[in-house]
Amino acid sequence: MAGAKKRSPKKSPKKSPKKRAVSSAASKKVPKQLRVRMYRVGFGDFFLVTVPSADGPRHIVIDCGVTRGKTGKGDIATIKTAVRHMAKETGSKLSLIIVTHRHQDHIIGFSRCPEFSKFKVDAVWMPYWETEYAPKVTAFQADLENVALSLRAAALAGNHDEHTDEVLAIVENATGMSLTEGPGGGTNKKSLELLKKGLGVKPDYYAKGDRAKLPSALIKAGLKATILGPPPADEVDFLKLMDLQKGVGQYVAAATAGRGRTALMPFDSDFVVDASSYPATAFREFAPRSPGRAPDAETRHDRALEQAVKRATPAALFMAAKKLDAMLNNQSLVVLFEWKGKKLLFAGDAQGGNWEYWLFGAGVPAKDPSALKLSNEGKSILGSIDFYKVGHHGSTNATPIPAVEAMRNDFAAMCSVEAHTFGTESNNSEVPRGPLLDALEKKGALVRSDQIAVSVGELDVPAGSKVSLPMPKKGRFVIGSCYVDYLLS
Repeated sequence: MAGAKKRSPKKSPKKSPKKRAVSSAASKKVPKQLRVRMYRVGFGDFFLVTVPSADGPRHIVIDCGVTRGKTGKGDIATIKTAVRHMAKETGSKLSLIIVTHRHQDHIIGFSRCPEFSKFKVDAVWMPYWETEYAPKVTAFQADLENVALSLRAAALAGNHDEHTDEVLAIVENATGMSLTEGPGGGTNKKSLELLKKGLGVKPDYYAKGDRAKLPSALIKAGLKATILGPPPADEVDFLKLMDLQKGVGQYVAAATAGRGRTALMPFDSDFVVDASSYPATAFREFAPRSPGRAPDAETRHDRALEQAVKRATPAALFMAAKKLDAMLNNQSLVVLFEWKGKKLLFAGDAQGGNWEYWLFGAGVPAKDPSALKLSNEGKSILGSIDFYKVGHHGSTNATPIPAVEAMRNDFAAMCSVEAHTFGTESNNSEVPRGPLLDALEKKGALVRSDQIAVSVGELDVPAGSKVSLPMPKKGRFVIGSCYVDYLLS
């Protein structure tokens, strides 16, 4: 079992000189407290929100997925254990399932874990970009999936370099398809089929500005919900923004012009030719160089050109894959919950465009993001949150600096992540990004999922980070067998 180790005697966690450690056992019942539970599944989101009510606890699952990532270390093979634990905890009854977006690290668990097919579910929420009742949306999603598969084929055909594995990891995350079957199986397609047609309820699809329809049991329990993202269907330009420095996404726009194709073909077949259509002189600059001798203008050197293009292909594909990744992340459902005056923000994997749309209230993407000012809504929300689910696993492009600066100083935060899965510190792309987490920790109390050891039955996965856990100013963190809880009264 990947990532699992034999059980070993546990050591008492060391206390930080500045922060107190949390308690080590969780209560099974929370009759007066709202509970946010983050399961440790590796690089992926799996959250269980439990709302107390007079009729018993009401449960909400937000995402359930994991990905191996670029390094192959992201899937620690605990997701099935976590889902079984959640099924027992909830009695296989959920008031609501929220799917933020279609990436593997957010949905693969729904098809990998057979328990979900046995659940009684009152409602399912998905981003508007998943609706099957708007031709514009379904065509757009089909385009993105086709681009992903084309990128995969092109990456495998070109020379292998440091970008190739990351391109393949991004495509696997987007499609749920990989060269080798991951532990436990499942695909994104099967997960979407279950969520849309296999749970006995018709999903509700939401975008910014839509009024959320909570199940009556959650309303009775005092819960409110506001949809902040994603941008609606007529705001495609916001989906293309990778960060607030503006990735414009032209590559995706060009590559999706002709749907149904299985290769990247930006031009019609009448305009596609091979090297034989050009004179030999067109390739003279690619001829081998000899001292004191000019390139031979009469000899063809198209093979050298072909090799040069192949060497450049992985880097170009990497940039295209990043654009695709950003567009799917920007489709994330962003939900603000309110309970007894407490506010909880779940941002999915929203990147720059999603944040910009609701945070700044801009009608069109700004050419100069530094000139943007937070909208009154953005200031009000961030200045009053009690809990923040860190966006996009702590990636640097998912929680804008103005958002962190606007957050209050005493909130609790959870970041579901597995270190050393994507990016590297050498080029400032590591996930989670160190400076971002440092900034969040200065504002509030932050817990990472890879700080939690998993110990259930014969499964024993040690913590990947030895940083002591903090004590929030409001509520408290409690460690369980494969999760960490945040309890808020």
